[in-house]
Amino acid sequence: MKIKTKQINIFEKRMFVALVCAILTLLAFYGYFISKSIVNVIVREEVGNDIVFINSAISGLETEYISHKNVINMEFAKSNDFVSLTNKEFVTRKSLATTLDAVN
Repeated sequence: MKIKTKQINIFEKRMFVALVCAILTLLAFYGYFISKSIVNVIVREEVGNDIVFINSAISGLETEYISHKNVINMEFAKSNDFVSLTNKEFVTRKSLATTLDAVN
């Protein structure tokens, strides 16, 4: 009877130790995932601030582009020695197949 009692006590102790280890492991994982969640929230806020800053910079560049685009006209071109073309020629790109056929 004493042997069975000792065996049951040993089994209970092992189960208790295993349960405590499992609970500690789960608590460690819980703490890890909570800290990762907090870090992700902070990073998301920083990325949001960066997006706002970049959008502001893009808006400024677009405004500058539009103001420069409105300045360029025929008078500006002629004052910088540009001339009007009388005969316009457009360049086309031949496909590789037609180029190879012409060589053969």
